[in-house]
Amino acid sequence: MTKLDLSQPPFSTRLDPSTPRADLCDLVGEAMQRAGLLESPAPPAALRWIETFVDAYRSRMATAGDALPFVHALRAEAALVPALDLERLRNRQVLFFLDTVSQYVDSQPELRGLPLEHDLAEMASEFGLKPADALWAVRMALTGETDGAPLEALFPLLGHDRIMMRVGAINSHLLHGRGLEPIKYGPDGKPFEPIAGVKPA
Repeated sequence: MTKLDLSQPPFSTRLDPSTPRADLCDLVGEAMQRAGLLESPAPPAALRWIETFVDAYRSRMATAGDALPFVHALRAEAALVPALDLERLRNRQVLFFLDTVSQYVDSQPELRGLPLEHDLAEMASEFGLKPADALWAVRMALTGETDGAPLEALFPLLGHDRIMMRVGAINSHLLHGRGLEPIKYGPDGKPFEPIAGVKPA
């Protein structure tokens, strides 16, 4: 396979806040086509995906070529979660919560426009999880990162199958080996506590 020369257009085309959204979408689409990540001509569904991608990632792209690592990451079947963050997820309530999120996604005909902050908080409350912990757990399971594109954009960008595969991979990993027994101490030598649900009063 010929190595891509990211120093050449369209990969090297500089982007800035004044770049019109439509132009940015065209540049990202062309970069994806040159990289073999998008057929030509692009189908309407792919163009809609690129629009969502640009809205979510434009602040993280200095050039059109910067889009490619993000696209590759979104298309992967699983996310690489740092070891210590994985330990924070090692809890039965978190496991059940993530499984509920997977079922929720599977039942949705469309992943755009979902009231995720409300719905995820409602699901989290069933397991006694704080909303902030629940949102972090979902983001970590889906991306392996503590921040990034909003979940409202990540859900349609990843799609039903990848979300369920990534959640399934995390849950399988948590149950593998020592199971749900968390580590006792963190790297700093202090007692380590994973995310935990609080029983309703």
